Amino acid sequence: MEETKIDISDLLKQKEERRRRLAKLPFEEKVEIVRRLQELSREIKASREENEGLRRARESADES
Repeated sequence: MEETKIDISDLLKQKEERRRRLAKLPFEEKVEIVRRLQELSREIKASREENEGLRRARESADES
């Protein structure tokens, strides 16, 4: 299998281009992006809490 070489200068260039694209977005779109990120964050937190509850339930069942 051939390894892909990653050139840090390419990554930095892509990062800068992305930042410029995001900076050009209208304020309303930026707010919408933040709103979506907040919603994703809530979903991830809820999933983690649910998974933690399942893990504790399994541990409790294993101890019985």
